[in-house]
Amino acid sequence: MKKPNKIFRTKSSGQLLIVAALAIAILVASTTVYVYELAGEKQNTEDHSLSDFVLALKLGSKNGVISALANASNGGEKTVLANNLETLSSASKSFCKHGLWRLSYMLLNSSGYEDGIRLSWNPSGLGVSSAYAVFSLRFFGLTSNVTANYAINITTALMLYGYYAGNEAEKTVNLTCRVFNDGKPAQVENIALYYEDFGVWFPVGESNNLSITDYGNGTYTISFTAAISSDTVRVSAHVHDLRNVFVMANITCPKA
Repeated sequence: MKKPNKIFRTKSSGQLLIVAALAIAILVASTTVYVYELAGEKQNTEDHSLSDFVLALKLGSKNGVISALANASNGGEKTVLANNLETLSSASKSFCKHGLWRLSYMLLNSSGYEDGIRLSWNPSGLGVSSAYAVFSLRFFGLTSNVTANYAINITTALMLYGYYAGNEAEKTVNLTCRVFNDGKPAQVENIALYYEDFGVWFPVGESNNLSITDYGNGTYTISFTAAISSDTVRVSAHVHDLRNVFVMANITCPKA
């Protein structure tokens, strides 16, 4: 599917996503607890719905990590991940009347991560926005105990490469952009492009004969023309995926 002369745009907010994701997570967990308590009233015992509640809290944890990464990658504080998970952990303690739930977490602080967040946007054509947390979920009940340990890693990666042709009067730049969510090809919400000319960055728009082809598998080919007087053609791609996670990458394009 070819989408010429168009830059995808979004008006969504990382802050709003945080509120929405946490609300959904708590609603899902609360609904599961309600079903669990109804079963408890009928059977007066803890049953298989415990596993359903564990899945609900895992979903809540994942939503909290995604919303925090969306916020941090869009300029928010990296501490938002700890804040999100602390809110979910505190809320989980009051979910169930038939026992005690305890959700604890640990944020990664190595391998480029700080407080569980890694934003690596380098000039070599690879951009990575990632969040990583390890969880321990425990249930202490009258007749059973449940322990679940799990890790959640949310990563949006961007690979950018390309070349240019032409002269000082006009250069044509051809790019390939590949986007991944957690290692799998992913669609984007928007792509914004910039080129540099003697230290000044300019946005690419319709006046640059911009053409973007979406192959539907996370791969996009892009071309545009610009009057770049410098012999060095540097390009920057700014991408939001469908989770509103932002990632960017820069490259220096060789001449074809």
